[in-house]
Order: sequence, then C-alpha cells, then structure tokens
Amino acid sequence: MRCKSRKAAALFCLLALALPCLASGGMEAQAAPQFIGLRQSSISAVLNNINTLYQYLKTNAFYELDDSLVEDNLTRALMAALDDPYASYVSTSKEVDEEISGTYVGIGIYLTKMDPLFIDWDDPGSWMIHVESPFPGGPADLAGIKARDMISHIDGQIVADMDADEASKLLRGQEGVEMTLTIHRGDSVFNVTLTPEVVVTPSVDSAMIPGTSIGYMAIDDFTESTLSLVSEALSQLSYQGMEALVIDLRNNPGGLVSAAHQVSDFFLQEGTPVVKVEFKEGSSHQDFSLQAGNLTRKYTLPVAILVNGGTASASEIFSAALQDNGRAMVIGSQTFGKGIIQDVVPWNDGYIQYTSAHYLTPEGNDIHEVGITPDVVIEEEGLDEEEAASYFAFASAHQEDLLSWIDEHPDYNVDNIEAFAKTWEDEVSFDPLYLRILIRNEYITAMPAEERPVMDPVYDTALREAVSLLEGK
Repeated sequence: MRCKSRKAAALFCLLALALPCLASGGMEAQAAPQFIGLRQSSISAVLNNINTLYQYLKTNAFYELDDSLVEDNLTRALMAALDDPYASYVSTSKEVDEEISGTYVGIGIYLTKMDPLFIDWDDPGSWMIHVESPFPGGPADLAGIKARDMISHIDGQIVADMDADEASKLLRGQEGVEMTLTIHRGDSVFNVTLTPEVVVTPSVDSAMIPGTSIGYMAIDDFTESTLSLVSEALSQLSYQGMEALVIDLRNNPGGLVSAAHQVSDFFLQEGTPVVKVEFKEGSSHQDFSLQAGNLTRKYTLPVAILVNGGTASASEIFSAALQDNGRAMVIGSQTFGKGIIQDVVPWNDGYIQYTSAHYLTPEGNDIHEVGITPDVVIEEEGLDEEEAASYFAFASAHQEDLLSWIDEHPDYNVDNIEAFAKTWEDEVSFDPLYLRILIRNEYITAMPAEERPVMDPVYDTALREAVSLLEGK
C-alpha cells in the first residue's frame, strides 16, 4: 500500500481491508459528507428517543457521559445495523501518519474480518481474521502465510470479539518482538511464529525476465499513484527491449476501481468496455459503465496476467477487462471473487465504509463469490496437514542451519539453493520443493529491501508457464 493524499483513504488501506473504493465515481474525499435532502424516515423518532434518554442520563446519572464516546459508539452501532460485513467506522489514529509515510511496523498482510455482531459459532470464518494476501517479501509472506488462511489466535488471544480495526492493530505487534499466530488452512491448524518489522507498503515492481525479451511487472495494489508507477515501469521495460509482458496480480487485493480503469487504458483501445457498476434501486448513485480512454500510450504487445486466490476486487476488474476483450491470457488459479464495491466517506476525524454497489465484467459476468477462471489453470502448490506440520517444524528446528548456510554460501543463486535442498531432502517428509522455497526466502530476508529480486523465474511454476506461452513454446 502506498501513501494516499486523503486521510480517509490512507487509513482505509492502512487497516488492510483491501477493498475497492468508489465515492461518486472515484475516491474523491470531501470535507464532510452532505446528507441534506435525503428522505426522512422513522429513524427520526428513534433519534428523538435517544436524545430523550441522553438528556435523562445527563441529568440523573452519577457518572458523567463522555460525549465523544457516545457519538463514536452510536456511529459504530449504525454501521453494524447495515447487516453488511464490510461496513465499519474507524476513527483517526496514529496509523494515518504511518500510512502517509509509506512504512509501518507490522507483519505485512491485507486482512478482512467480519464484525463480531455477525458471529456464527458453526462457521469459523465468521469470527476469524481472513488473510486476503501477504505483502510480497514481508514477514508474513516469508513465514509461509498465504491468501485465504484464517487466523484464530494472536499470541494465544482469540480474535472473535475484535473488529477489523482492533485485529489490524494487534497484528502490528512490536518491532523485533516475536508473535505467534494460530493459522487455519483448510483442515489444518498450526502455529506460525514471526517477528514484526518495518514494512514498506507495496508498490509496482518491474524488471526484464533474465534471458528473454519479456518484461515482468508486479502490481501489488491499485492506488492513486498506480497509473504513474505503471507508466514509468512500462517505459523502462520498453527501453530495455520488451516484446511481451507478464503482469503479476497474484495477492493483489484490489484498491481503487478508478486506478484499475486507468491502467487498463494502456492495453485496450479507446471505447473498449472495462466494467459496469450497478447500484441498488433508489440509490443516490447512478449506474455507469467505464470504457478505455485515450489518455495513455497504447501497448499492443502480447500480455499474460498471473492470478491466484489472493487476486481480488479491482485486480479482478482489470484481469476480466483484458481477458473478456481477448487482450491477455490469464494464468494461475481461481481468483478471490469479490464483485462488490465499498464507498469510503470521511466522517468526523475518521471514515465510514459500506457496500454500495456490485460490478459486472465486460461480458456481463457477476464474479462475486465465484472469481475469474484463468485461461490456463495452474493450481498453487500446497502442503497437506501432515506436510505443513512437518515443514514448519523443520523450519523452526533448523533456523540456525539456514542462517549458517547463508553465511557460508552468501551468493543468492540456483546452485546454492539446490545444494541446500540436496543436503536435507532425505530427512524431510514433505515435497523437497519447499526446502528450496524455504532457503530462497531466507536469502531474500537477509537482503536489503532494495536488493531483493522482483521475481523467481526458476521455482515459480505460473511464471515459467507464462514465459513459455509468450515465447510460443
């Protein structure tokens, strides 16, 4: 996540709810929302009753009322009454400044969590933290936490009664102080211990794929700055001789619909449909459709898009726009399936968020809770319950061996990764590929952030497939 110019937008993304934002056709924060002229309803009588109760307590209660707390709790109650798991109210806090600076201390994940009012104890997903995606190269990512994982406990503390704001704050932890998360992945339950650190919010990364004329561009989310960052990346790749392009949207949780629309302009001819947004009947918003414009340079080169279960919201809008219009091959696993849109509106010193619309792809598909099916399906590698337990036990027991290996073999290359794997592969009960990934991650962790590789063309199956298809093999 990168810095946004509006406090509401910054705080929204800082809490890692990772939802597409749309207010009046784009995320244009106002000084305060204007509700004058909206229809009156029976809520007036309710508010009159609340005011009567307030005046009574103000006069007769032994302890003083905290007016700011009254307003805060009433606002939260109103948002909870929407019966919308994505509705929330968050007041301003120190995290805004961290988002503006582009860094914060944490484990680096985008998350969602239903309001505790929606708990159904027969449905674990109703009270656990949902990982939409880890930040590439962040502590959670390097510890093996994946999109769609659920977190039930943080240092032994159950998360059921927390809202998304409280869960996000607790997951930040303290820099350099280990925390243990209880992870639920399918039928597997295991603990992962990791250390919060200063996390740089994701941006657009790009590089030429070694030994090819294919460019690689990873877009980690869609924000107000994505258009300029993508434009710069495409120009640099073109200068380096790019003849085809891989766009990596894996674990991209979305962001601004307007940013996804703008980036699609690079690859679609003017007037090509991008997305249709539909609001409920009687809404103050009007349904609208977005088409590609002519404000960007057009790239007609072959394109492949990498997706997975962490590809959601605005990144699904972008992927579907290029897929439905025959402009790109989509490669990977089924996407997240988030086809609804939230408005983010400044309120007091914070913001309110609520679901306001749903969207359809250019071919008229509603992908909510369905996702996008890739043109080339490559299921993500995974470990079953027994293998996962063995993997994490190995990683914990051999931490010193991993660090010693890197000290003795400091160069990050395939030979050193393969040599480490061969040293230990006869002693593990899980796929030796994960030995390679484990030591690769340790090498990456040991590097300064600016030196970390943008891609892994050797062990990344989906990327290898994209390169093969783009080269016509």
